[in-house]
Amino acid sequence: MSVKIKDIIEHIEKLAPKTLAESWDNVGLMVGDENENVTKILVALDCRDKVIDEAVEKGANLIITHHPFIFKGIKSLDYNIPISRRIVKAVKNDIAVYSAHTNLDIAEGGTNTVLAELLELENIEGLLPTGENTFLGKTGYLKNEMTFKEFVLFVKKKLKANSLAINGDMNRSIKKIGLCTGKACDMDFLSLAVEKECDAYISGDIGYHDAQTAEDLGICIIDGTHYLTEVIAVPEICKYIRKKFSQLDVIASEVNGQTLMEI
Repeated sequence: MSVKIKDIIEHIEKLAPKTLAESWDNVGLMVGDENENVTKILVALDCRDKVIDEAVEKGANLIITHHPFIFKGIKSLDYNIPISRRIVKAVKNDIAVYSAHTNLDIAEGGTNTVLAELLELENIEGLLPTGENTFLGKTGYLKNEMTFKEFVLFVKKKLKANSLAINGDMNRSIKKIGLCTGKACDMDFLSLAVEKECDAYISGDIGYHDAQTAEDLGICIIDGTHYLTEVIAVPEICKYIRKKFSQLDVIASEVNGQTLMEI
């Protein structure tokens, strides 16, 4: 029995309803016809040129990404502009692109759930309220208390990171963790993490002044990078789709869906 793109969309939106997305976000079907049959699905963090090329090479006609393929308004399709070129490339190759962004971040079972479970946290709760019983980010407790130095090494291993940017007392005891995937290191998140008595906070794209703010607030901070804190959700999305549609070939992108390799 054939599976249509709209069947995949319906299944994804059971996990991450579009209504959860932030008002500024752009989620859903970016390019394509939802009534087309699915041949193969490629899941990636971003829909870059090399991801579309990979889909063409592997015979996938549906790309699912976390970051929106089309984010800002487009007034023309100038082939010299990267996003225009990618849209045209997808259309010419009959490839549909679907994106689930902040709705997947907020959803239970989404990116933040994956990160919290990867770090083996217990008593997991939401961090920043986004609506009625919905949150962006998580808090939770480590199974065993450890020093900040030990925790940094633990996170580095779990994320398969070559290196991490950190700030904090390396001898401080760490038990309760705050986290939010991607870029979520402003005062709202850090203040809430402190208010909830977190010893350390993990996010990505943490700037120089963010680290200083964390130090002023008295919380240790780890930059797990935007990529590594979110790419961990790619294989989980693949598993989620396969569970419902076992007859489909659903693969994680080899160029934008894997943890970093050691250099």
